[in-house]
Amino acid sequence: MNIKENANYVKNELSNDEKLLEGVLKFETFYNKHKIKIFVVIAAIALFFIGTAALEVWQDHKNEKANEALLKLAANPADKDALVELQENNQPLYELYSYQKASQSGDIKRLEELSKSENKMIADLSGYGIGALSGKPKDSVYYQDMATIQKVYEAIVKKDIVTANKLLDTIDEKSPLASVARLYKHYTISGVSR
Repeated sequence: MNIKENANYVKNELSNDEKLLEGVLKFETFYNKHKIKIFVVIAAIALFFIGTAALEVWQDHKNEKANEALLKLAANPADKDALVELQENNQPLYELYSYQKASQSGDIKRLEELSKSENKMIADLSGYGIGALSGKPKDSVYYQDMATIQKVYEAIVKKDIVTANKLLDTIDEKSPLASVARLYKHYTISGVSR
């Protein structure tokens, strides 16, 4: 290398070093000016992730306790402590368990309480259960076809064949109750007045 090339090389190296030093100085100035904000943001992010992880661990613990309580109730339905533990740790599962027990035993009072639940599914199923137990069918999102079949039965008892047939036409052929609907349809066609 000749002297001119060496001078250019040194000049470029110095210029790169100056740029690096300038960048470090800008960063240091920015850091000194905003270091409290930077620490607050970093702390907030760390707290968010720590809080999320802690909440997840807590929820897993509660679910585990609820599952243990449900297993105890399956073994011994009269276990009051397990019932309380289930209610404290998983309210929706407690309501589902209560709905199942109330439906099996025909406990209309308990079903009425559950029909006021914030859980829309439990409220709907409980309302339907009350209607089924009291012989007054109620509409249900989850038991829509069953409610329709009950209304058909009531219409047939009242010998209102037109209403029964209109209700039967609303049941889809893909419904699990389509075969029951066909039987009722046959029954209404063959004549109810016998």
